[in-house]
Amino acid sequence: MALTTKIGRIEVVAICDFVPPPAPPTEPFPEVPIESWEPYRESSLTEDGLYPRNYGVFVLRSDDFTAIVDTGLGPGPHAAQNGVEGKLLENLAAVGVQPSDIDGVINTHIHPDHVGWNIVDGKPTFSRARYTVSREDWEHWTSQKELAPHVAENAVPLEDLDVLDLVEDDQEIFIGVRTLGTPGHTPGHQSILIESGGESAVITGDVLHTPAQLQEPHWSFRADIDKPAAIASRRMLIEKAIADKLTVAAGHLRYDGNLGHIVEIEGRRYWRVLAE
Repeated sequence: MALTTKIGRIEVVAICDFVPPPAPPTEPFPEVPIESWEPYRESSLTEDGLYPRNYGVFVLRSDDFTAIVDTGLGPGPHAAQNGVEGKLLENLAAVGVQPSDIDGVINTHIHPDHVGWNIVDGKPTFSRARYTVSREDWEHWTSQKELAPHVAENAVPLEDLDVLDLVEDDQEIFIGVRTLGTPGHTPGHQSILIESGGESAVITGDVLHTPAQLQEPHWSFRADIDKPAAIASRRMLIEKAIADKLTVAAGHLRYDGNLGHIVEIEGRRYWRVLAE
């Protein structure tokens, strides 16, 4: 199973920050009865019938730039609360990437497991990088009367340190890399489109949490803020991935199988892991 792929001139590398223990599927999907998972046991659950979890991020490398999409759980307040610490930096080093190599950090949305390594000890982890965040997501999270710890520690300092760029939907960040509005999980959630050399891919952010959602796009993850909007975004992205034959990178799917394609066979949608 591939952990890296090339989209034209842009290499996409799957990186794992942290893998929590599997959980009962009713924990991430409280509205889905346990028996509804039965047809998806092989594709979406462990042998013990548990939901596998992964806090994954993606490195984008070309001759023009090196970027990272999301920064995982990190060592911040959310990690400490759960007694864990992400392994992003050592896993980046294992593929030859140092924090100082990163030209841009692209946050798909402001949730604790996506911004955890943005700031450490008051300083940007990626010292040369500009950090991009959806303007709508930024305004939502920073306008709260009481800021969530991960917002206060891993998002707000970006502005104070003058490394923040607020972006709109359908905005180019690097050559061949642009935002795609997929709201619902958070108000300004964005997926990331990659287009190079006649090939295309999408990094889904939190539009997709399990292969079962390809056939059951109405299954809502517990943290979806606006469920109808999240469902609409998921349906749109699935249709686009099939129609445009996109390579798909989904950070919350199993680390050894989160690069792949969405295929349709006899009216049903399946996840096909990218082979090495």
